[in-house]
Amino acid sequence: MRCLLVAILLTAQAQSYPDTGRKVRHIIPWGAGGATDTAMRGFAQYFEKYLGVPVITENIPGGLSAVGLLRLKAARPDGYTVGTLTYDVLTLSFQGLAPISWKDFEPLGMVTEHPSALVVSADRFEDLDAFRREASSRPKALKVGNVGTGGIWHQHAAAMETALGVKLAHIPYEAGSGAQLAALLGGEVDANVASLPASLPHVREGTLRVLAVMSESRDPLVPDVPTFKEKGFDLVQGGFRVLAVPKGTPVPVRRKLERALESALEDAGFRSWAEKAVIGARFRNAADTCAYLEKTARRVESLMKTLELTP
Repeated sequence: MRCLLVAILLTAQAQSYPDTGRKVRHIIPWGAGGATDTAMRGFAQYFEKYLGVPVITENIPGGLSAVGLLRLKAARPDGYTVGTLTYDVLTLSFQGLAPISWKDFEPLGMVTEHPSALVVSADRFEDLDAFRREASSRPKALKVGNVGTGGIWHQHAAAMETALGVKLAHIPYEAGSGAQLAALLGGEVDANVASLPASLPHVREGTLRVLAVMSESRDPLVPDVPTFKEKGFDLVQGGFRVLAVPKGTPVPVRRKLERALESALEDAGFRSWAEKAVIGARFRNAADTCAYLEKTARRVESLMKTLELTP
């Protein structure tokens, strides 16, 4: 009886969603100042414009995004709590870190997609061959930053390590990509495996250099940079940011959120900002996003087993 009453209440609320007297809470499961925080806070400004109510972003980092995702999973499915899913939502359950799957949520659509890249200080390595030669001659001497053991860039760095036939020292920065980037800029690590958007401002000013990208073809953001495949290494990896709500959110509410997301991404102001901020904006609707996550989850599980990152 209680479940029936809750369902009736949610259905009634869905018809008048969103209530202009309420705010929507947006959970980012990573720390402030990183690439995901920058991209999704910028997106939220346009998202709220089309949703018609304020969207308040809250950072809840920890556990390779598990802490924030558990909070999103447990939130009331009424449309007043949304959250950002990143690559690690596909890995947490495989690693035994948290009982979380992307299927615990209702994806509304994709906001960004971006390849992983090998980034170094501009004055350190001339190209991928130089990096590989030094890594080969000094096993485990080169330090490569990531955002957490078992996380996206640890996985992709480990896959790169295997592809190149070298041994690296993997250094985690649990606070997120902001801390990871600061470590490279400060000389704490020799390289990062990270997303292109976060590093690109420093690449353009000449402080950092991208040695290769993990995409099928050259990325238009760095058209002069080769792919790993061009260099003879079958390595294609990347990340994403997806907006989602808790499982059980009524369909009418999800549809309104989906329309606001699509409108925000099509907004000329957002597109101009996204291009300047280099966030890797990429729209996929809810159905296409689910298909993408289903396919990517299978590939990620295979990668983690190969790298022995599963329990």
